[in-house]
Amino acid sequence: MAQSTDITLANQSGLAFRTELNSILAALSSLQSGSSAPSTTNAYQLWVDSSSSPAILKIRNGANNAWIEVGDVTAANLGLAKLAGATFTGDVTMNAQSDVRFADSDSSNYVALQGAATIGSNVTFTLPSADGSSGQVLQTDGSGTLSFATASGAVTSVGGQTGAVTYATSWAVGTGATATTNTDLDVSGTYAGNVVAMSALDVDCSTGNYFTKTINGNSTFTFSNVPSSRSFAFVLELTHTSGTVTWPSSVKFPSDTAPTLTTGKTHLFVFETNDGGTRFRATTAIDYVN
Repeated sequence: MAQSTDITLANQSGLAFRTELNSILAALSSLQSGSSAPSTTNAYQLWVDSSSSPAILKIRNGANNAWIEVGDVTAANLGLAKLAGATFTGDVTMNAQSDVRFADSDSSNYVALQGAATIGSNVTFTLPSADGSSGQVLQTDGSGTLSFATASGAVTSVGGQTGAVTYATSWAVGTGATATTNTDLDVSGTYAGNVVAMSALDVDCSTGNYFTKTINGNSTFTFSNVPSSRSFAFVLELTHTSGTVTWPSSVKFPSDTAPTLTTGKTHLFVFETNDGGTRFRATTAIDYVN
Protein backbone atom coordinates (compact mmCIF):
# COMPACT_ATOMS: atom_id res chain seq x y z
CA MET A 1 0.00 0.00 0.00
CA ALA A 2 1.26 3.50 -0.84
CA GLN A 3 -0.80 5.90 1.24
CA SER A 4 0.00 8.92 3.38
CA THR A 5 -2.01 10.13 6.34
CA ASP A 6 -2.02 13.57 4.76
CA ILE A 7 -0.29 15.41 1.94
CA THR A 8 0.65 18.53 3.92
CA LEU A 9 4.38 19.11 4.55
CA ALA A 10 5.11 20.55 7.99
CA ASN A 11 8.20 22.56 8.92
CA GLN A 12 10.85 20.05 10.00
CA SER A 13 14.50 19.11 9.73
CA GLY A 14 16.02 18.00 6.44
CA LEU A 15 15.91 14.21 6.86
CA ALA A 16 12.39 14.21 8.30
CA PHE A 17 11.25 16.59 5.54
CA ARG A 18 12.68 14.39 2.79
CA THR A 19 11.17 11.24 4.32
CA GLU A 20 7.68 12.78 4.51
CA LEU A 21 8.00 14.27 1.00
CA ASN A 22 8.95 10.88 -0.45
CA SER A 23 5.95 9.32 1.33
CA ILE A 24 3.59 11.94 -0.10
CA LEU A 25 5.01 11.59 -3.62
CA ALA A 26 4.70 7.80 -3.44
CA ALA A 27 1.08 8.11 -2.35
CA LEU A 28 0.26 10.57 -5.13
CA SER A 29 2.05 8.55 -7.81
CA SER A 30 0.10 5.38 -6.83
CA LEU A 31 -3.21 7.27 -6.51
CA GLN A 32 -3.32 6.50 -2.79
CA SER A 33 -3.78 2.80 -3.62
CA GLY A 34 -4.77 0.64 -0.67
CA SER A 35 -7.42 -1.71 0.70
CA SER A 36 -8.93 1.05 2.81
CA ALA A 37 -9.72 4.66 2.01
CA PRO A 38 -7.19 7.38 2.83
CA SER A 39 -7.78 8.79 6.28
CA THR A 40 -7.48 12.37 5.05
CA THR A 41 -9.58 13.25 2.01
CA ASN A 42 -10.23 16.20 -0.27
CA ALA A 43 -12.89 16.92 -2.89
CA TYR A 44 -12.08 15.22 -6.22
CA GLN A 45 -9.23 13.20 -4.71
CA LEU A 46 -8.33 9.95 -6.53
CA TRP A 47 -7.97 6.57 -4.81
CA VAL A 48 -7.32 3.08 -6.14
CA ASP A 49 -9.33 0.72 -3.95
CA SER A 50 -7.42 -2.58 -3.90
CA SER A 51 -9.80 -4.28 -1.46
CA SER A 52 -11.64 -5.84 -4.40
CA SER A 53 -10.41 -7.80 -7.38
CA PRO A 54 -9.94 -6.19 -9.80
CA ALA A 55 -8.92 -2.96 -8.10
CA ILE A 56 -11.24 -0.01 -8.72
CA LEU A 57 -10.37 3.63 -9.35
CA LYS A 58 -12.54 5.97 -7.28
CA ILE A 59 -12.87 9.74 -7.01
CA ARG A 60 -14.06 11.79 -4.06
CA ASN A 61 -17.26 13.72 -4.72
CA GLY A 62 -17.48 17.50 -4.68
CA ALA A 63 -18.99 17.55 -1.18
CA ASN A 64 -16.09 15.41 0.08
CA ASN A 65 -18.45 13.00 1.81
CA ALA A 66 -18.43 9.93 -0.47
CA TRP A 67 -16.39 8.02 -3.04
CA ILE A 68 -17.63 7.59 -6.65
CA GLU A 69 -16.57 4.53 -8.64
CA VAL A 70 -14.79 5.39 -11.92
CA GLY A 71 -13.63 2.10 -13.37
CA ASP A 72 -11.54 -1.08 -13.37
CA VAL A 73 -7.82 -0.23 -13.31
CA THR A 74 -6.94 -3.58 -14.90
CA ALA A 75 -9.11 -3.00 -17.99
CA ALA A 76 -8.46 -0.89 -21.08
CA ASN A 77 -10.15 2.51 -20.86
CA LEU A 78 -10.96 1.57 -17.24
CA GLY A 79 -13.62 -0.75 -18.67
CA LEU A 80 -15.67 2.25 -19.80
CA ALA A 81 -17.50 2.39 -23.14
CA LYS A 82 -15.90 4.52 -25.84
CA LEU A 83 -17.99 6.95 -27.84
CA ALA A 84 -16.45 5.61 -31.06
CA GLY A 85 -17.57 2.04 -30.37
CA ALA A 86 -17.75 -0.34 -27.46
CA THR A 87 -18.50 -3.94 -26.57
CA PHE A 88 -20.69 -4.56 -23.53
CA THR A 89 -20.23 -7.74 -21.53
CA GLY A 90 -23.09 -7.10 -19.09
CA ASP A 91 -26.61 -5.72 -19.00
CA VAL A 92 -27.35 -2.17 -20.18
CA THR A 93 -30.21 -0.39 -18.43
CA MET A 94 -31.97 2.69 -19.83
CA ASN A 95 -33.64 4.32 -16.85
CA ALA A 96 -36.90 6.30 -16.76
CA GLN A 97 -38.12 5.26 -20.24
CA SER A 98 -35.01 6.69 -21.92
CA ASP A 99 -34.52 5.98 -25.64
CA VAL A 100 -32.08 3.83 -27.54
CA ARG A 101 -31.68 5.96 -30.67
CA PHE A 102 -30.45 5.02 -34.16
CA ALA A 103 -29.60 8.14 -36.16
CA ASP A 104 -29.60 8.55 -39.95
CA SER A 105 -26.48 9.27 -42.01
CA ASP A 106 -26.22 12.95 -41.03
CA SER A 107 -27.68 12.46 -37.53
CA SER A 108 -30.53 14.86 -38.29
CA ASN A 109 -33.24 12.32 -37.41
CA TYR A 110 -33.39 9.03 -35.60
CA VAL A 111 -35.47 5.94 -34.89
CA ALA A 112 -35.82 5.16 -31.20
CA LEU A 113 -36.85 2.25 -28.99
CA GLN A 114 -38.09 2.70 -25.44
CA GLY A 115 -39.84 0.74 -22.75
CA ALA A 116 -43.49 1.10 -21.82
CA ALA A 117 -44.51 3.75 -19.29
CA THR A 118 -45.62 1.03 -16.86
CA ILE A 119 -44.23 -2.51 -16.84
CA GLY A 120 -45.82 -5.04 -14.51
CA SER A 121 -42.90 -7.50 -14.56
CA ASN A 122 -39.56 -7.95 -16.30
CA VAL A 123 -39.68 -9.18 -19.89
CA THR A 124 -36.72 -10.30 -22.01
CA PHE A 125 -37.13 -10.72 -25.77
CA THR A 126 -34.63 -13.09 -27.40
CA LEU A 127 -34.00 -12.31 -31.08
CA PRO A 128 -33.87 -15.01 -33.80
CA SER A 129 -30.47 -16.44 -34.70
CA ALA A 130 -30.92 -15.73 -38.44
CA ASP A 131 -32.92 -13.55 -40.80
CA GLY A 132 -36.35 -14.68 -42.01
CA SER A 133 -37.77 -14.82 -45.52
CA SER A 134 -39.21 -11.86 -47.42
CA GLY A 135 -42.59 -10.83 -46.04
CA GLN A 136 -42.29 -12.77 -42.79
CA VAL A 137 -42.99 -11.16 -39.42
CA LEU A 138 -41.62 -11.53 -35.91
CA GLN A 139 -43.73 -13.61 -33.57
CA THR A 140 -43.34 -14.57 -29.91
CA ASP A 141 -43.82 -17.95 -28.30
CA GLY A 142 -45.38 -16.26 -25.27
CA SER A 143 -42.17 -16.62 -23.27
CA GLY A 144 -40.12 -13.91 -24.98
CA THR A 145 -38.45 -16.04 -27.67
CA LEU A 146 -38.93 -14.35 -31.05
CA SER A 147 -38.88 -16.07 -34.42
CA PHE A 148 -39.74 -15.23 -38.02
CA ALA A 149 -42.97 -16.71 -39.35
CA THR A 150 -45.31 -16.29 -42.27
CA ALA A 151 -48.23 -14.19 -41.10
CA SER A 152 -51.51 -16.05 -40.73
CA GLY A 153 -54.75 -14.16 -40.67
CA ALA A 154 -53.03 -11.33 -42.53
CA VAL A 155 -55.08 -8.50 -44.00
CA THR A 156 -54.58 -8.52 -47.76
CA SER A 157 -57.12 -5.85 -48.67
CA VAL A 158 -57.38 -2.45 -47.04
CA GLY A 159 -58.82 0.88 -48.13
CA GLY A 160 -60.59 -0.36 -51.23
CA GLN A 161 -57.85 -2.69 -52.44
CA THR A 162 -59.21 -6.05 -53.58
CA GLY A 163 -58.33 -9.26 -51.79
CA ALA A 164 -59.38 -11.38 -48.84
CA VAL A 165 -59.33 -10.86 -45.11
CA THR A 166 -58.93 -13.99 -43.00
CA TYR A 167 -58.54 -14.34 -39.25
CA ALA A 168 -57.86 -17.13 -36.81
CA THR A 169 -59.11 -15.52 -33.61
CA SER A 170 -61.91 -13.21 -32.55
CA TRP A 171 -62.19 -9.73 -34.06
CA ALA A 172 -64.08 -6.80 -32.59
CA VAL A 173 -64.54 -3.86 -34.96
CA GLY A 174 -65.87 -0.49 -33.85
CA THR A 175 -66.61 1.23 -30.54
CA GLY A 176 -68.60 -1.04 -28.25
CA ALA A 177 -67.97 -4.23 -30.22
CA THR A 178 -67.11 -7.33 -28.19
CA ALA A 179 -66.00 -10.59 -29.80
CA THR A 180 -66.12 -13.40 -27.25
CA THR A 181 -66.09 -16.54 -29.36
CA ASN A 182 -63.16 -17.87 -31.34
CA THR A 183 -63.42 -16.82 -35.01
CA ASP A 184 -66.22 -14.40 -34.05
CA LEU A 185 -66.50 -11.05 -35.85
CA ASP A 186 -68.46 -8.45 -33.91
CA VAL A 187 -69.07 -5.17 -35.74
CA SER A 188 -70.30 -2.11 -33.88
CA GLY A 189 -71.56 0.39 -36.44
CA THR A 190 -72.22 -0.02 -40.15
CA TYR A 191 -70.28 -1.82 -42.82
CA ALA A 192 -70.64 -1.90 -46.60
CA GLY A 193 -69.94 -4.62 -49.15
CA ASN A 194 -69.34 -4.63 -52.88
CA VAL A 195 -72.20 -4.54 -55.36
CA VAL A 196 -71.15 -6.95 -58.12
CA ALA A 197 -72.70 -6.25 -61.51
CA MET A 198 -72.72 -9.59 -63.32
CA SER A 199 -71.71 -9.69 -66.97
CA ALA A 200 -72.53 -13.40 -67.34
CA LEU A 201 -74.86 -15.80 -65.56
CA ASP A 202 -72.36 -17.26 -63.08
CA VAL A 203 -72.53 -15.98 -59.50
CA ASP A 204 -68.89 -16.00 -58.36
CA CYS A 205 -69.26 -16.18 -54.58
CA SER A 206 -65.65 -15.14 -54.02
CA THR A 207 -66.34 -11.61 -55.32
CA GLY A 208 -69.07 -10.40 -52.97
CA ASN A 209 -72.43 -10.92 -51.30
CA TYR A 210 -74.67 -8.67 -53.40
CA PHE A 211 -75.08 -9.26 -57.15
CA THR A 212 -77.12 -7.51 -59.84
CA LYS A 213 -78.19 -8.86 -63.20
CA THR A 214 -80.63 -7.90 -65.98
CA ILE A 215 -81.93 -10.73 -68.17
CA ASN A 216 -83.46 -10.35 -71.61
CA GLY A 217 -84.17 -13.96 -72.44
CA ASN A 218 -84.04 -17.48 -71.11
CA SER A 219 -81.24 -17.63 -68.52
CA THR A 220 -79.57 -20.49 -66.66
CA PHE A 221 -77.67 -19.40 -63.55
CA THR A 222 -74.71 -21.17 -61.94
CA PHE A 223 -72.98 -20.60 -58.58
CA SER A 224 -69.19 -20.93 -58.26
CA ASN A 225 -66.46 -20.58 -55.62
CA VAL A 226 -68.84 -21.23 -52.74
CA PRO A 227 -66.98 -21.15 -49.36
CA SER A 228 -66.73 -24.67 -47.96
CA SER A 229 -67.61 -25.78 -44.43
CA ARG A 230 -69.02 -22.36 -43.54
CA SER A 231 -72.31 -20.55 -43.61
CA PHE A 232 -72.57 -18.29 -46.66
CA ALA A 233 -75.37 -16.13 -48.06
CA PHE A 234 -75.78 -13.70 -50.91
CA VAL A 235 -78.45 -11.51 -52.52
CA LEU A 236 -79.22 -11.46 -56.23
CA GLU A 237 -81.04 -8.38 -57.52
CA LEU A 238 -82.61 -9.58 -60.77
CA THR A 239 -84.20 -7.20 -63.27
CA HIS A 240 -86.46 -9.30 -65.50
CA THR A 241 -87.11 -7.99 -69.00
CA SER A 242 -88.02 -11.27 -70.67
CA GLY A 243 -87.37 -15.00 -70.63
CA THR A 244 -87.50 -17.77 -68.07
CA VAL A 245 -84.96 -18.49 -65.33
CA THR A 246 -83.38 -21.86 -64.60
CA TRP A 247 -81.70 -22.22 -61.22
CA PRO A 248 -79.02 -24.73 -60.15
CA SER A 249 -80.45 -28.03 -58.91
CA SER A 250 -78.96 -27.26 -55.48
CA VAL A 251 -81.42 -24.36 -54.97
CA LYS A 252 -84.46 -25.18 -52.85
CA PHE A 253 -87.41 -22.75 -52.76
CA PRO A 254 -90.31 -22.94 -50.29
CA SER A 255 -92.60 -25.84 -51.28
CA ASP A 256 -89.84 -26.69 -53.75
CA THR A 257 -91.36 -24.27 -56.25
CA ALA A 258 -89.52 -21.38 -57.87
CA PRO A 259 -91.50 -18.12 -58.01
CA THR A 260 -93.06 -16.89 -61.22
CA LEU A 261 -91.41 -13.63 -62.24
CA THR A 262 -93.28 -10.68 -63.70
CA THR A 263 -91.54 -9.08 -66.66
CA GLY A 264 -90.54 -5.46 -66.34
CA LYS A 265 -90.02 -5.83 -62.57
CA THR A 266 -87.05 -6.18 -60.22
CA HIS A 267 -86.86 -9.18 -57.89
CA LEU A 268 -84.65 -9.87 -54.88
CA PHE A 269 -83.43 -13.42 -54.20
CA VAL A 270 -81.62 -14.43 -51.00
CA PHE A 271 -79.61 -17.66 -51.14
CA GLU A 272 -78.05 -19.36 -48.08
CA THR A 273 -75.93 -22.48 -47.70
CA ASN A 274 -74.14 -24.12 -44.80
CA ASP A 275 -72.63 -27.08 -46.62
CA GLY A 276 -70.44 -25.50 -49.27
CA GLY A 277 -73.23 -25.15 -51.83
CA THR A 278 -74.56 -28.70 -51.84
CA ARG A 279 -77.88 -27.13 -50.96
CA PHE A 280 -78.98 -23.50 -51.18
CA ARG A 281 -82.15 -22.43 -49.41
CA ALA A 282 -83.76 -19.51 -51.24
CA THR A 283 -86.33 -16.87 -50.45
CA THR A 284 -87.60 -14.01 -52.58
CA ALA A 285 -89.09 -10.56 -52.56
CA ILE A 286 -90.58 -10.06 -56.00
CA ASP A 287 -92.28 -7.56 -58.29
CA TYR A 288 -90.54 -4.33 -57.27
CA VAL A 289 -91.09 -1.43 -59.65
CA ASN A 290 -87.91 -0.70 -61.59
